[in-house]
Amino acid sequence: MKVKDLIENDRPRERLIREGSSALSDVELLAILIGSGTKAKDVFMLASEILKNTSIQELKNLSYQKLCEIKGIKKAKASLLMACFELAKRSCRVDDSKPTLDTPDKIYSYIYSDVYLLSYEIVITIYVDCKLHPIKKKIYTSEGSHSVSLSTKGILGEALELKAYGILLIHNHPSGEVEPSYEDIDSTFHLCSLAKELEIQILDHLIVSGKTFFSFFENGLLNESEEYSRIGENYEKDFQVVKSGSYH
Repeated sequence: MKVKDLIENDRPRERLIREGSSALSDVELLAILIGSGTKAKDVFMLASEILKNTSIQELKNLSYQKLCEIKGIKKAKASLLMACFELAKRSCRVDDSKPTLDTPDKIYSYIYSDVYLLSYEIVITIYVDCKLHPIKKKIYTSEGSHSVSLSTKGILGEALELKAYGILLIHNHPSGEVEPSYEDIDSTFHLCSLAKELEIQILDHLIVSGKTFFSFFENGLLNESEEYSRIGENYEKDFQVVKSGSYH
């Protein structure tokens, strides 16, 4: 059914104004953004077809060129969609250029806008000064693969160049599961041991999703006494949390 064939009160824009945006389906919201259809397809058909072939998560990660390749999406509509998704990301950013990143909760809030819409894996390194204020944030992306390859030498070299007191590591699990793997634990301990020799602190490693996070610091996994055991690709939490509160 075309938009013009609907009773005025049932049209997406009117319903959005009357009931709020949360009352609309994905198709209706996308139809509002697209605005109009083509000669062959009305805007509802176009929106439905796009979401059938491309999920919301995939759509918001598409480049301008990829959006323009979708039949019915031209320059103006592609630009509007990209602007909409970017504004959504920016709206979640913490309005504080120099926050004190002294707890996992604060770190999660600080990087949330970078990860909450992603369907691929990224790694974020945050270099902080002695007051735990961020000096620099760097994002490594995988886009074409399932994991991100990092240079330990590069991370520590940049920390030395910035004269950073410590490093915060964050990486996302697009699956939503935030429990660390054997590789996550092993690579973190390896980096910690190298950083210690350079008198640089690895203050925390967060594994995050769009809804929650796992902190190595809060769970005692940065404790060098190794009060944990590794079984296969899992670990057993038979340790006591040795730190609590902030990183100081």
